[in-house]
Amino acid sequence: MSPERFRREIRKLAPGADPEPLFLLAELLREMAYPLGLIGEDREDLLRERHLLDSARLVPYLSSGPVADLGSGAGLPGLVLAVLRPDLEIWLIEPRRKAVSFLEYARAKLGLKRVKILRARAQDPEVPREYFHTVTARAVAELARLWEYAAPLLLPEGYLLALKGPRAPQEIRNLQDLHPELQVQAFRYPLSGKGTGLVVKIRRGV
Repeated sequence: MSPERFRREIRKLAPGADPEPLFLLAELLREMAYPLGLIGEDREDLLRERHLLDSARLVPYLSSGPVADLGSGAGLPGLVLAVLRPDLEIWLIEPRRKAVSFLEYARAKLGLKRVKILRARAQDPEVPREYFHTVTARAVAELARLWEYAAPLLLPEGYLLALKGPRAPQEIRNLQDLHPELQVQAFRYPLSGKGTGLVVKIRRGV
């Protein structure tokens, strides 16, 4: 994906946002996150398309904060959301020391003043309970397990946003078998090459 097309796609998802810091993030991912084993790509064009644009798919579904990004890893989607929604308080929750070191460096380089980084797992006691309006996750766990992690952290009106691939329909069925009371919505989007991804939104039933 060319840089100009990437800019256009980002502006569609986040009107009014500045996509330029995402080019710096792509450089940081290539230079630091890839050698640390946090991501499997080292070409900036693929990083932009497969990771940054994919993460930005969540932006239209964000309303207010605070937001918790679980298993943030290389900051996908958390750092992307922080760049495109700098008005939101975003917590990056990640247990691995090397990932936290990268997140701290990237936060400083990108000047993300409203980003908080917590070295922890979602279930650890230092993660605030009933505090977050939105919990996000990408490539962390199946939806049923994700909901177990997210539910205690969410405000009553809050919701989980998860980026999912081809296994999403089966994961949704498994989740609904366990929790028929939940409201689950799935929104399709095109993946690079073939196929589609899903943004899955889960909230408690009214």
